Amino acid sequence: MRHTGQEHGLHSTPRQGKSWQDRTYSSINAISMEMKLILKGMITLAAVFFTSAGSIAQQLFRPELGVCASMKDTDLVARHGFLFIQPTVSEYLKPNDPVDSLKLTKSLPVYACNVFLPGSLKAVGPEADHDGILSHSANVFAHAQKTGVGIVVFGSGGSRRVPEGYDRQEAIEQFTSLAGKMAKLAASYGVVICLENLNSGETNLFNTVEEAYGIAKRVNHPNFKLLVDIYHMLKEHESPQRIVEAGREFVYHVDIAEKENRTAPGVAGDDFRPYLRALRKIGYTGKIALECRFDDMAIELPVAMKELTLQLETL
Repeated sequence: MRHTGQEHGLHSTPRQGKSWQDRTYSSINAISMEMKLILKGMITLAAVFFTSAGSIAQQLFRPELGVCASMKDTDLVARHGFLFIQPTVSEYLKPNDPVDSLKLTKSLPVYACNVFLPGSLKAVGPEADHDGILSHSANVFAHAQKTGVGIVVFGSGGSRRVPEGYDRQEAIEQFTSLAGKMAKLAASYGVVICLENLNSGETNLFNTVEEAYGIAKRVNHPNFKLLVDIYHMLKEHESPQRIVEAGREFVYHVDIAEKENRTAPGVAGDDFRPYLRALRKIGYTGKIALECRFDDMAIELPVAMKELTLQLETL
């Protein structure tokens, strides 16, 4: 029988395995695909991580809360969960007493002291007494160093009030010069001065955070910062954006109270969250003190703690 090549498939395309080159390319493609999947997974995980981290960072904006109060109320303040107290300079630091006579006994940390200068010591105007202020300041700072108080609040509306008819720009120059000298003095005692914005009902110089920030920038000293008082901001209808503009470099301490009657948070129901968000935005790491008019601290303190905690949790 005669056989043809077609019967044995001699003219058909031979069936062969992939060449080593093809197999190599296939392996590379498989590895590339696997790596793409791994990288995609890593990117997804990173996105989830950073989103979660951002959310956690926002949730963890929990500045310590304290109260501007007399030392006799320390136990009451502590009982309701507040972590520090902020008394007056005259009550706690006693600048007219010998520094060695100071008593350090306290059940709650004293973080700062306010009511710095008596109204009789003028910072500006024709009766400005800078030498007297610096002498008083040296005593205050020495006592602050002795007691471990790191912040002295410069509100003192009477001292910094510009007398009627006196040139305002001259008063600003007087104050700026004094502030620079005070900052250097404070540094020698390890104390930070915090200039407080005071509303126009209490003084006529530096009524806003914006104005106080302008002075702090001019002084340009690490021991001269800002106390942002949200109550005074509310009274002056000042935007929370002013906190953002001042920034973390200058915003060193914060006081808070409700706008109408300076009541504690939770009495009238003021919403402080726009200002708290601004503090969170700048990465504020300081504390917040209630500086309020209390009718009954035993009743109002727990309400204030609950209200502020709720607002911080719902920013």
